[in-house]
Amino acid sequence: PLPPQRQQWLREAVSQALGEPGGARGELRRCLGVLAGPCPGEEAAERGQGDTGAHEQALDELAELCESLDNATDFCSLGGLEAVLGLLGHPWPPLRAGAARVLGACAQNLPGAQVRALALGALPALLGGLKGDPDPRVPPAALFAISCLVRAQPEGLEQLEALGGLEVLGGALQSPHPALRARAAFLLHCLLREHPRLR
Repeated sequence: PLPPQRQQWLREAVSQALGEPGGARGELRRCLGVLAGPCPGEEAAERGQGDTGAHEQALDELAELCESLDNATDFCSLGGLEAVLGLLGHPWPPLRAGAARVLGACAQNLPGAQVRALALGALPALLGGLKGDPDPRVPPAALFAISCLVRAQPEGLEQLEALGGLEVLGGALQSPHPALRARAAFLLHCLLREHPRLR
């Protein structure tokens, strides 16, 4: 049996891990609560960034939290993927870019999140962001998320091919932004090295 002091310490540690304020799960819940709240619609681009500041900050925090596999797993169990995917088509560009970053952070190295995001239709939305988004912040974030969904993920690669994603990546090689061209070239190189049949 544990002495009373150790029992108290253990109870507090478990409570914090399970989502008491200040714990990572509690932060995930708080950020998702912000995203679930009212957010400016079509007029957001005219009214300015201040209206979506709380949502943008929540997305930034979620992207950082989901770098941890444990937090990414919790994020998925709390319905985070569904909440973030809904923002990929938001009219305000910082929210589209932030949602793509969170999706990528959550999906990298977490097969369950990859499969769930693919099943929810994330890839078509991300390819649309890479191919045609007029805001320069969105395509790099979309490309990051695409990479996290298709590398070492057979189902993701299959969807990418079926959706014409290799052609979209090829088109990104013509981008006027050097960083985007470099990232697209790197992803294509990785895919061709891992799957020679694509050549």
